[in-house]
Amino acid sequence: MAEAVQVALRPTAPEDLDFVLALEAREDYAAYIFRWPREKHLVALDDGDIRHLMICGSENEPLGYALLAGAQRGAGSIELLRIALARPGRGVGAAALSALSSYAFEKLAAQRFWLDVFEDNTRARRAYLRAGFLEEAGRRPTLQRLGEQVPLVVMSIERKAFLRGGPEFQARHR
Repeated sequence: MAEAVQVALRPTAPEDLDFVLALEAREDYAAYIFRWPREKHLVALDDGDIRHLMICGSENEPLGYALLAGAQRGAGSIELLRIALARPGRGVGAAALSALSSYAFEKLAAQRFWLDVFEDNTRARRAYLRAGFLEEAGRRPTLQRLGEQVPLVVMSIERKAFLRGGPEFQARHR
């Protein structure tokens, strides 16, 4: 059996933004990740409600980044606003989602950790399901993408499910 990928999260620094912007500029991400200018990322670095995090490997090399929103809203609902990986398909995403879930529930005291994903992004939806996110029922919101309205799927993990699963939940979703 392959060894589990280990990742660490750390705050994004201004010198990390070249890496972040290069990820966002990838053509294979154009349909799924909105590109922000450097200035918007710089504002996010100082926004107390956003956690701009680097996903790093064992040698502290950047493997991707994530944005979490809702850290200061007080409602206990943290949104995974964005995740992008430099080399998807190598187990980094599963490890990153596990680390981000732990961060949301343990460091930010979330009651709910949620995201929305384009309905046609089946690879990401499968990854989120494997990480313990459940698709929420109800009307599907839409978002304008490349000139057309595209349905979104809202997915979430509730704190009770995360805690009830304990180490077994986290191990299954790494």
